[in-house]
Amino acid sequence: MKILKNSILVLGLIVLQGCSKDVLDQSPDHVISEKLVLNSVDKLDKLLTGTYNEISRNTYLGRVLYKRAAVKGTDFRFVKTTYNPRDYELIGYKYEENSNSSGSCEDLWIQSFKTINNLNLIINNIDAALGNEAKKQEILGEALGLRGMVYFDLARTFAYPWIKAGASSQGLPIKLSSEEIVLERSDLGATYDQIILDMQSSFDLLEENSWDQGSTKYLTKTGVAALLARVYLYKQDWENALKYAKEVIAVRGANNLMGINSYAFDDYNSESIFELSITSQNSLGSNGLGAQFDLKDGGQGDIIATQTFVDLLSVYEGDPRAALLEEDKEGTQQAFVKYTNRSEGGGLSAHNIPVIRLSEMYLIAAEATAQGAGGDTEAQNFLNILIEKRTTDFASNQVTETGEALKNRIAEERRRELALEGHGVYDYIRRGKDINRPANEHVNTGIDVSNLDILATDNRTICPIPASEVEATGMEQTQGY
Repeated sequence: MKILKNSILVLGLIVLQGCSKDVLDQSPDHVISEKLVLNSVDKLDKLLTGTYNEISRNTYLGRVLYKRAAVKGTDFRFVKTTYNPRDYELIGYKYEENSNSSGSCEDLWIQSFKTINNLNLIINNIDAALGNEAKKQEILGEALGLRGMVYFDLARTFAYPWIKAGASSQGLPIKLSSEEIVLERSDLGATYDQIILDMQSSFDLLEENSWDQGSTKYLTKTGVAALLARVYLYKQDWENALKYAKEVIAVRGANNLMGINSYAFDDYNSESIFELSITSQNSLGSNGLGAQFDLKDGGQGDIIATQTFVDLLSVYEGDPRAALLEEDKEGTQQAFVKYTNRSEGGGLSAHNIPVIRLSEMYLIAAEATAQGAGGDTEAQNFLNILIEKRTTDFASNQVTETGEALKNRIAEERRRELALEGHGVYDYIRRGKDINRPANEHVNTGIDVSNLDILATDNRTICPIPASEVEATGMEQTQGY
């Protein structure tokens, strides 16, 4: 929020040089003029490619958001690591955030607004840029969809969930132009209105996906529909959550769900709707997700599954997700390795980052119908389609529950299916469910046992606005901090 326009342009210009749609070279031989960047469709397209790269950074989806979501929930713990003390991450795990010591929250805030500023430059200048009109529409559509996604991730991290006080809760400062200086927070209703406006505008502009291998490395019409389903789920707009989940399911269908013998997180697998491309040029090395969760090949492996989660994966006979459990640094089989390094030892985190998958659409459709957009029978059907792909004994594990038991079954399935994909703690607080972490499962962590359990409404389930931001702008701090 404090970055001046010229600083943003320097960043943008740096990523432009030698940049193609697939490879980002951030070491330019020279810097080109602002006018040339903003008046050229090709240059703005390269800035967009650079912005995808910014989203994959370790200070955003490449590490901070996904790792924070995991360790603040019930299913993973943060163990001592070779690189101790890593206090900035332990702060979140221990629920010790405060306005002056917010752990990794400040990094996420700064990186997100850096990304938003890049997207604003593209959105504000693409109409007047010289170049192909169809290309301009594609660039604008992707930029709007990405801006909506970044604001949504900020909202679920820095604002109380919709269930607490609805539209009247504190929202975010909404910055829609690189020229703007925004000092005040909107309410949560206005924040969600902007997120949805950006995404719906993006949906209208983008063409249908070709579904060629690798096409989901960019945001497409189907990708935006999937993100809208997620946004409406958090907003508790069950009808629209179901509507957009069904749109994605109609395009892809159950035949594209991974099965018992094909459950692997390879790049652009059959469930891919939107994922971030990671190559040797933009690998995060030891800072990436693979190195955080996997001990092999020099990885840190400092996130280990709790017994609660291991037990959850043992419920279904033949569940392929249980096969992702490997040996951890404590000698047990509780490292959950969803992100496999493809570089065979080099880089540690050379793997794509899934942003949203087909499985989530079935889970959203099931939850939305169970909450009133359909009914229990329809919810059971959506959930059973997924569960049939996750067990060799479907007859014993198919869903028959109704009412609250059905809603709890859906929440359990989300924990199994979407683990380490940035949901964890968010799924608890958006549903208003308290977080209970047994003391005997959180050993070797340095955690104060008094901070194991926390109410869903506690301010420490979300991030405070960084103190540096409040001091610089006078922005209102989050209630409770």
